[in-house]
Amino acid sequence: MGYAVVDVETTGFAAGRSDRVVEIAVVLLDDLGRPAGEWCTLLNPGRDLGPQHVHRISAADVWDAPTFAQVAGTLARLLSGRVLVAHNLAFDARFLAAEFGRLGVDLAVDGLCTMRLAPLFLPGVKRSLQACCDAAGVVLDDAHSALHDARATGRLLAHYLRDGVLDAPTVPWPRLPGDDVAEVRRGHATVVRTVEDVPLTRGDLVVFTGQMTEPRDVWISRAQAAGLVSRGYVTRSTRVLVAADPFTLSGKARRARAYRVPIVSEDDFQSMVGSLQD
Repeated sequence: MGYAVVDVETTGFAAGRSDRVVEIAVVLLDDLGRPAGEWCTLLNPGRDLGPQHVHRISAADVWDAPTFAQVAGTLARLLSGRVLVAHNLAFDARFLAAEFGRLGVDLAVDGLCTMRLAPLFLPGVKRSLQACCDAAGVVLDDAHSALHDARATGRLLAHYLRDGVLDAPTVPWPRLPGDDVAEVRRGHATVVRTVEDVPLTRGDLVVFTGQMTEPRDVWISRAQAAGLVSRGYVTRSTRVLVAADPFTLSGKARRARAYRVPIVSEDDFQSMVGSLQD
């Protein structure tokens, strides 16, 4: 049998709506909780990455990453025949079911939840992964990294397994076509951003997207003070889109690329404003 410990990082909490998985890790364990392999990849969600300050994944990281559809076959093969495990399984299960559902596969995802099992093996301890790991003497190296969280959850499960094998139903994962796709890990981005020199003129239309280092209102005020016109949406007449992350996959950015509107960083925009042409 064995276990498959899973962790996902996502763009938000609405699994059945617009939010998507942006990183997934699987750590395989044998019946005794000993490591038997691991797999992890970033995923291109086809939309903005949501709370990047939480998962710390950049749009450049996922630019050339596979989609969920491209890795679904590999993932299903890894999980097949094993008991699925996660810390807060309900969260991961919702996203796995939603992602497979978009491929036309209806799944009832079930397994073991190390968070729900915590009162049995770690009585009196708070249920967060960090708190459980601390109580069990497990090192959690880098929280909100799918692979590190999955590894820590696997070691936490091994701690539980000292009292015996834990049984749970296995999921009938589908057999999907497709060859194994190369994993794309954090920090391995291969794309390089080209800084565009866009001369601005008073009256030009500018649009902002993403969570800036300073409040959006501050940037809008600076643009207006420089004689620029700020809009909330991108059109063909937009002169420049200012992005917190120039590789962003947001709807505004997709529209800007379709219209060949330059996408620049906050620093780039600040320099452009400084050399604004009358």
